[in-house]
Amino acid sequence: MWVYTDADTMRTYIRHRDAARDAFKLADWPAYLATTDVDFRPPVPHQCIDNSASSILLQEQAKELIQTVVRDGHR
Repeated sequence: MWVYTDADTMRTYIRHRDAARDAFKLADWPAYLATTDVDFRPPVPHQCIDNSASSILLQEQAKELIQTVVRDGHR
């Protein structure tokens, strides 16, 4: 299982979380983002959930994931 989010959504989540540990990230977002590979995917077979604001609802993605697991079995 891999959960993906785009940089804009990640920034929104971090801002709304309002955690002290994130202050340095938000203080220089471009520098922080330069250390983060948002396009990374594991080099092994996996299912991906898109947690971006523009993606389909997480509930729909979860339903599709369950259907895939039931149909194909656990890989």
